Amino acid sequence: MGQDVNELPCINIDDNVLESVHEFVYLGSTISDTLSLDTELNRHIGKAATTLARPTKRIWKIVKLTVHTKAQVYIPCMVSRLLYGSESCTLRSRQETRLNTFHMWNLRRNFDITCKNDVTNNTVLERIGVTSMFTLLKQRGMQWLGHVTRMEDGHIPKDLLYGELASGKKPTGRPDLRFKDACKLDLKHINIDTKTWGAAPVDRSVRRCKMQKGLQQLEDELKRQT
Repeated sequence: MGQDVNELPCINIDDNVLESVHEFVYLGSTISDTLSLDTELNRHIGKAATTLARPTKRIWKIVKLTVHTKAQVYIPCMVSRLLYGSESCTLRSRQETRLNTFHMWNLRRNFDITCKNDVTNNTVLERIGVTSMFTLLKQRGMQWLGHVTRMEDGHIPKDLLYGELASGKKPTGRPDLRFKDACKLDLKHINIDTKTWGAAPVDRSVRRCKMQKGLQQLEDELKRQT
């Protein structure tokens, strides 16, 4: 595979020519030559939809089951499958919106809340007891960031996060959004100082409390905007 190249690479090993591909799956993630996450999102959305469709007759269509019970099944079945590997991804705004649209569509369908009921998305989230996909993405990203900052020096994820190039020049124009830049934006969205985060050892319970408070404020702000 060749990423960001004009022509596909041609590699020969003895008398064999390696096949050039545009995408392949490695460790559960889709690697694409377009440098875009759209292909990965298509795959995750398809698998999440398949996972949710399996227990339709045993869970979603059972009237005797409470909303809370169904929600406890929905979160691990759908969210964990849909957002697999999202902790280290830098999603664009349109991609986050697409995930949230899929999230709300599944909530309405599986919990029998149709458009005829004239119920807003905020009411659906409050009734079921879940948050929007925007907040879920921030939460998973912050959990992974906290895990990396607690690593000892020398671990590859931490070295990549805090590492800087010793030499080189940036190309003209706005640079591409890095994972570090996405983390800083997420920290600002939940009102956490980017300079103090990870600079000194902090009690894990205190850090979790600040994160949960910031995520709740973000969710409340998103509800006011809609």
